[in-house]
Amino acid sequence: MIRAREATAFALLPVVLAGIVWLPGWVYLTIIWVFSLMATWELLTLDRKLGQPVLVVPSLFAVAAALPALWILGRAHAGAVLAAVVLLLPVVYLFTRRPIEGASSAIAGSVFGAVYFVVAGGAMGLLRTEFSGPLGVKVVLTHCITVWAGDSGAFYLGSMIGRHRLAPRVSPKKSWEGVVGGTLMTFFGVWLCKTVFFDELGWPQALAIGAILSFLAPIGDLVESLFKRDAGVKDSSDLIPGHGGFLDRTDSLFYAAPFVLALLLAFGPRP
Repeated sequence: MIRAREATAFALLPVVLAGIVWLPGWVYLTIIWVFSLMATWELLTLDRKLGQPVLVVPSLFAVAAALPALWILGRAHAGAVLAAVVLLLPVVYLFTRRPIEGASSAIAGSVFGAVYFVVAGGAMGLLRTEFSGPLGVKVVLTHCITVWAGDSGAFYLGSMIGRHRLAPRVSPKKSWEGVVGGTLMTFFGVWLCKTVFFDELGWPQALAIGAILSFLAPIGDLVESLFKRDAGVKDSSDLIPGHGGFLDRTDSLFYAAPFVLALLLAFGPRP
């Protein structure tokens, strides 16, 4: 019997791949925009569970405005976009007459939630927009396939033979055996992309991507698990059957995106 995890993946994968490969670039950016907003909402909801009066709606508006601004203006104006988010949210808190008690933690949580997804979701968009034409499609597809391959390898091998816990306090089910499976599948994923459709990607860059993602994708997963454990929940939401919420599905993919973007911008393929 197909479990909810596999059934949802089979249903969503064609939609996501169509958004990356065949549909116009703005469709892909819209998907990232929606995922970023939903994940931001889930993260801020976790903060609310801890009693922090974070600015949910203003933070969502900040992410909704900052992401298109970043993609339109480009990475050269990323500093200005982030500065606007960081500096304007405290002003919103001030003039909406929120409680003074807990203001520092509320503002910090609001700013962090917004900036986290402007940086991570913004990088997911820039992987497409900073590389011209078909090259941007190949970059995004390589990043996604490689992360998904590593995530699948870690999940299935860890489920079958995982015995040695990786971080029992943060994520009790993750194991070192899963890390090994994820690493092997990560390098397989980047090899597959390089071999099948990404000739422009040199082997040194491909191996660097494999190394970065085999390390940072699990870290992104653990960071997100830290948020959930703090709030005392297993999943960020139940919006995606078998997969939890949008925060659960974007953790590894989004967290590693800025690092892959920096690598490819520095060492090629050239935009």
